[in-house]
Amino acid sequence: MNLQQRCQAVFKAGYEFGKTSFRRLALITKLSKSSAHRLYHRIARRNQHPESSLWETEAGQDWLRLLVLATIFVFALQGGIGCERLSQFFHLLRLQHHIGVSPTALRSLRSQIESKILDYQQQQEQQLRTSSSKVEVCAAADETFFDQVILVMLDLPSGYIFVEEITEDCQYETWQEKVTQAFQPLGLKVKYLVSDRAKAIVKLALKDLGTASIADLFHVLYNLNRSLALELNCLAAKLQKQLKMEKEKGAEPELIAQIETNQRLLQQSRLTYDHCCHHLIPIHFDFANNEWTKSKAVLVLCIALI
Repeated sequence: MNLQQRCQAVFKAGYEFGKTSFRRLALITKLSKSSAHRLYHRIARRNQHPESSLWETEAGQDWLRLLVLATIFVFALQGGIGCERLSQFFHLLRLQHHIGVSPTALRSLRSQIESKILDYQQQQEQQLRTSSSKVEVCAAADETFFDQVILVMLDLPSGYIFVEEITEDCQYETWQEKVTQAFQPLGLKVKYLVSDRAKAIVKLALKDLGTASIADLFHVLYNLNRSLALELNCLAAKLQKQLKMEKEKGAEPELIAQIETNQRLLQQSRLTYDHCCHHLIPIHFDFANNEWTKSKAVLVLCIALI
């Protein structure tokens, strides 16, 4: 047994049989008397808080292991938070006596997780290469601009990153080179490619990947607002100006009433437009079930408005 298993055996024996002599404790755990004595006092020193006894159990140790690995994965690898800050977090949870949470220990764990992730990537790519059937992916592509241009393409359902390359530009030829390098060995079939409608990515989808190019929701709403909202605002301003002019000229009440009726109809149209835009936002596609999350009636209304 390793040290952790021996500690668990001593703790379990003490919990089940209550206070007993170290000779009997050693007999129950099949350890030497000196070892049982040493482990008993080790446990007693670190059990300083009400929840401490939970971490001595096998279930508690498993949960601590999951907590540490999940924290490193989410906050260190994905969030870019340093191990010193994570160490402070674990100390605030009063776990330093039960697990190794020093910055050095956490850095070592982070390196091991990074290595496992890279090994997993190689395993998955090898399976794709040897697979007899085509694997279909729903991809999204974009470029980010920080200190350098970074081209990114990933699978939407899984978040698997196919391309993440630092380049000099985001031209079509650059996209073509990077995507071909990633996709050709894997033999993937792209169901559709979601993007911000950049010309290079649209051309990549249609010409190289042979698939549909779909705009992301932000740019759909932007284009929708730029066309319909602008026209509605222009019509509203035109009617307001016409109403003011007719009133100044002392026009017939019937004409003024007609203009005011048109204004009310336009206002109602604007409310309908705003309502549809509001319901477009929570609509998203469920890639696992290949369906939209909102009801078909709302979706049809939004598409009809577009």
